[in-house]
Amino acid sequence: MRFVPMLLPCLLACPALAQSAGDPAAIVVTSSRTGEGGGPARITAEDLQRLQPLSLLDALDDVAGVHAVSTGGAGGGSFVSIRGGEPNFTLVLLDGVRVNDPTNSKGVAFDFTLIDPSLAQAVEVSRGAVSAVHGSDSLSGVINIRLRDATPGRSSATASLSGGTRGEAGGQLSLLHGWADGGLLLSAGGADSGDTSKGSTLHRWQALGRLHQQVGAYRATGFVLYSRNRHEGFPEDSGGPDRAVLPDLERGRGSLLAMAASLRHREEGPWRPHVSLSYSRQTSDTETPAIAPGALQGVPAIRADDRLERLEAIADLVFSSERLTATIGGALLHEVGESDGSIDFGFPVPADFRMKRDTASGFAEMTLAPIPGLLLNGAFRHDKVRNGPGEWTGRAGLSFAPGTGLPVLFARIGEGFKLPSFYALGSPLIGNPDLLPERSRNLEAGFDWAPAPAATLRLAWFDNRFRDLVDFDPVLFTSVNRERVRAHGVEASFGLRPTAALSLGGSLTRLLLDSETPLRQRPGWQGHVRGAWQATDDLGLNATLRFNSDFFDSSIPTGLLLQPGHAALDLGLGWRLDPRFRLDVVARNVTDSGYQQAVGFPAPGPTLKATLAATLF
Repeated sequence: MRFVPMLLPCLLACPALAQSAGDPAAIVVTSSRTGEGGGPARITAEDLQRLQPLSLLDALDDVAGVHAVSTGGAGGGSFVSIRGGEPNFTLVLLDGVRVNDPTNSKGVAFDFTLIDPSLAQAVEVSRGAVSAVHGSDSLSGVINIRLRDATPGRSSATASLSGGTRGEAGGQLSLLHGWADGGLLLSAGGADSGDTSKGSTLHRWQALGRLHQQVGAYRATGFVLYSRNRHEGFPEDSGGPDRAVLPDLERGRGSLLAMAASLRHREEGPWRPHVSLSYSRQTSDTETPAIAPGALQGVPAIRADDRLERLEAIADLVFSSERLTATIGGALLHEVGESDGSIDFGFPVPADFRMKRDTASGFAEMTLAPIPGLLLNGAFRHDKVRNGPGEWTGRAGLSFAPGTGLPVLFARIGEGFKLPSFYALGSPLIGNPDLLPERSRNLEAGFDWAPAPAATLRLAWFDNRFRDLVDFDPVLFTSVNRERVRAHGVEASFGLRPTAALSLGGSLTRLLLDSETPLRQRPGWQGHVRGAWQATDDLGLNATLRFNSDFFDSSIPTGLLLQPGHAALDLGLGWRLDPRFRLDVVARNVTDSGYQQAVGFPAPGPTLKATLAATLF
C-alpha cells in the first residue's frame, strides 16, 4: 500500500518520544518530556519476561494499531501490519541497523523468528509514515529493537532455562561486566519450539556481544549479533495441517549477522556530532514443496537460496538551544542481493538474479518551542539511488500541553516510500525493472492524558493512504504497480493503578479499509485487557485477555474466507524464590479457544511454559 508523496519543507511535526508509563501490566504510550505527545509505543524487557514469547510477534500484537501473527505456526512466516499496512511496509531496525530483506519473495518483510526476545532491552513501535527520518521502507511504521546493554559499575552472570508442556525448550547464558565509564555484555542461547504447532517447528541459536565506553566527551558503542534458525512446516497458503492436500513440508534455514559501531557526543553543549557504521548479512535457504490446486491455482515446487549484504554509514550534527533543536546529516547505503534457485514446472527452470543498489541521502529536522507547552517539529529528506530515482519525503506536526493535568494534544502528517524489492525488480520470471516506488501518506491526531499520577490514556485517529502498490498480474505474468488503498480508524490504550499492588491496562483498535480487493489479516476490531496483582513482595500474578473480530484470509484449497474472530485468555505468575532465583510461568489459551491465525493453521490449545532464571554472581 502507498501514500501520495508530498514535499513538506517547512511544516512542523511532533517528535517521536516516549517512555514506559511505569505500569508492569500494560504497554502504555506516554510522553517522555512534559508537553510532548504522540510518541511510539514501548515494549519493555519486563513485558517480554512476563509474556515469555517464542518470538516478538506476541508482544507486538498487544500494541494498539498493530496486528502481528505467525502465518504458519511456530516456524511460519511473520505477519506484522501497522495501521492496516502490509508487513513489508514496516521498517525493522536492530539498534538502528536495517534488517529488512529485499531479496525474498515477501517484498522486504523481516523474519522475526531470527531474534530471540530475551536479547531485547526494549522494542519501540512508531506508527505512521516516517521516510523523512529513515528513508525507504517506512511506509506505515518503524519497529526498533533495542538490544540489552551492560550497566556501568555492575557485574553479573545470569542463566535461564525454559520448558513447556508441548516440548518447548530453551536456555541462555549472559555475562555482564560494567566499569565506571563503560560496560561489556556477552550472551548466547537457543530455543526449540517443540510441538506447539501441528507440523511446524522452529530451532534457533544466537550470540550477542555489546560494548560501550566513554571516550572523552563521546560515547562509543559497538555490537555484534549472530543468529540462525532452522524451521519446517506447511507452506503458506497451502491450507496448513487442516486443509493441505499434499503432506509435504517446507524446510528452510536462515541466518543474520549484524554489527555496528557508533560515536556520539554526550556532553552538554550547543553542538553534538554523531557518526555510525553498520554491516549486516542475511541468508535464507528454503525448499518449498508444490501446493496442489484447489479453489485457486496450484503452485509448483520452489527452491531459493537468498543472500543479502548491506553496509550503511550515517553522520549528523545536532544544534541545541533553549527553544530550538536542529539536526542535519547524511547517509550512504550499499546493498547487494542475490538469489540462486529454481521453479519446478515438471522440469527445473532457473530463477537466479543478482542486484546492487547504492543510495545517498540527506536529511534535516527541527524542533521549536515558541511558547511554553507548544512544540513544533518538521523534517524532510532526499534519497537518491545511483542511476535510479530520487525521492523527497517530509514529516510535520505539533504537540500542545495546555496545562498540568490536561490532555497533551498532538497532530502529525507524514509521507513514506518503499523502493521495489530486488525480487520484484530482478526475478527472471516475474520481475519488472520499470516498477515505481510504493508511496504512502499518513495523517493522525489525538491526545495523551495522565488525569492522575496512576492513570494514563491515549487516543489517536489515523488516516493512511497508499498507492502504486506492487502486485503480481497473472495475465501479464509480471509484477506491476496498480492498487490504491485507504486504511483509517481509531486506536486507544490505557493504564491504571488503583492500588500499589494492582495495575490494569489494555488497548483497542478500530480499523476501516477502502480497497478494491479484500485485504488479508486485517480484523476490524482488535484489543487486549491485562491485569496484574503483586500479591507479595516476591509473588506476582497477571492475566491477559486478547480478542479480535472477523478477518479475511485465503488459501489455495479454499480461496478467500472470512475467518471468525476469537478471544483467548493467558495467565501468568512471577515468583522470586530467593535473591538469586526467579521463576516465571505462563499458561496460554487456558480456555482452549479454537481459532486459526491463518487458514488451516489452528492455534495451539492450552499450553504451559516455565522459565527459571538464576543470577550466578
